[in-house]
Amino acid sequence: MKMKAIYIGISLASLLFANEPLDPHKTVIVGGGIVGAVESYYSYLDAQEKGEKIEVVVYEKGPSFPELSSSNTNTSYNIFPSLTTDEILSVVPRGSELIEKLTFLFSEPGGIRVDDAIGVNDSEAATDFVRAVEIYGNDPTHDDRTKNLLMLGRMSMDMWQDLYDRADDELKKLLEESNFNPCRDPLLKGERVLHDGYRIDLIYEVANAESRAQGMKETYEGLGYDQCKILTPGEVASIDPSLADFCAEHSEMGQWNSDCSALWRPGGCISTRVFLPKFYDYLKKIMGQDSFSIQFNKEVAGVVVDSDKIAGLTFKDGTVDLAEADYVFCPGESVGTLKKLGFDEPAYAGFAGPSLTLSIPLTPEQSEKYKTFGHCMEVHKVGIVLAWQARFHEDQIIIGVAGTKAFYGDQQPLIDQNFATNRHLVQLNMVNDVLPEMVSIALGIDTKGLPMTHDHIAFLESQGILNRWVGRRAVAYDGFPTLGALYRQGEKVQNGRCTTHLGSGGVSFAPAAVKMSRSLNQLGDDFTQKILQYADSRRQPK
Repeated sequence: MKMKAIYIGISLASLLFANEPLDPHKTVIVGGGIVGAVESYYSYLDAQEKGEKIEVVVYEKGPSFPELSSSNTNTSYNIFPSLTTDEILSVVPRGSELIEKLTFLFSEPGGIRVDDAIGVNDSEAATDFVRAVEIYGNDPTHDDRTKNLLMLGRMSMDMWQDLYDRADDELKKLLEESNFNPCRDPLLKGERVLHDGYRIDLIYEVANAESRAQGMKETYEGLGYDQCKILTPGEVASIDPSLADFCAEHSEMGQWNSDCSALWRPGGCISTRVFLPKFYDYLKKIMGQDSFSIQFNKEVAGVVVDSDKIAGLTFKDGTVDLAEADYVFCPGESVGTLKKLGFDEPAYAGFAGPSLTLSIPLTPEQSEKYKTFGHCMEVHKVGIVLAWQARFHEDQIIIGVAGTKAFYGDQQPLIDQNFATNRHLVQLNMVNDVLPEMVSIALGIDTKGLPMTHDHIAFLESQGILNRWVGRRAVAYDGFPTLGALYRQGEKVQNGRCTTHLGSGGVSFAPAAVKMSRSLNQLGDDFTQKILQYADSRRQPK
């Protein structure tokens, strides 16, 4: 269904709002992912601080959060995000690099092209995006944008920690149940232990792996994290004994093979599949049923505009909501939403990404053995970075991985397309490379050194142990988020803003992105102003 802006006259709008109470102040949020949730929370905190009454309504196009669903498109719910300063940088290749990568299939090292999905490479959105990226390849502000994105990432890591520190007991417990591991300076000085702000990232089957680890180390040190270290195999196994098999396989005489390395670096995680439903329930509780609601299966089809203000929304189901409110658009993976609704939007595209979940049942003896098992990390190979969570939970080993990208234009990837089936097999093989002991339990055979096949995936799916999902990350041509004011044909919308185009950094960057977007009408410092300048929804490549 083609979305169009719908216009009403000033007299009708005046009649509609004549009896509308000014108090409480209403905020309408479009998009029920992690950004919509964080927007809701900070609206509440701000109102509490000012002693104001508010009403927040969130409209989410998808169904309510299911236990597991391959058809649910809510990306932040279905992935296993790192909390890192640089996760947002991992999607859009620059300029000529994008053009080169598009000449190779996703299944080739560094390739991102798919050929079996209609419209992926030749739609208007796809060609506009490629053209914009190519032009942007000559932009001299690359390094400054990257520097400011990393600074924004550092800010967001501090805000995640602040969110936890300021939380009441109920929210703290909710975060802990959601496998929240912060990315911050360690509290235990002089010790390297998991779950204290730092983690182990693995790099393998990558030429000059130690040089890559060294480059990552320098980036984090430049952001003020001074506890980074390239680890030996012995140090890795000592910190995390579950990685002993991996260390033995990829080292000799106590030294890594030339294509392998490991880095102790700032990083954490959160299980958004657990966090999002519980967090929305928490918001309903602390704000009250009359002040907060999230409505599912409400896909916005159009915007009712009165002069330079949004007067309401129309929905795909034929309903209309007319309200005097502030409107915040957080469409997440819904590629091109701003443009479809009549707003200015930088050239955009979707990059597909799969996730894989293993829920491995344990015997009582195994549960006792693995009851303290748990880590998060990223695992790097050529052209692949898997965000990774693994832990013991309720007599199961839960392993969740997400990562590897392909260019999908404005199309929605499907679970049975070549990209998803191929990349899920790659992911299972990487899990088996790193944790063969756990995959062996899942399959009931010794899998150490055994290549995984589609038959193994089919068997694990049939047993309810493995779940596959594929979805999108929406990005702008320069890889920068789009934050702040909305515009229609260059004219500012007075009561609308957006927080979107966060790509793979949606969870990591949500707190800082929301803060910047909400700073729109404040003077702010130079850093805030620069972020909002780079994030302007009117921007075009030069």
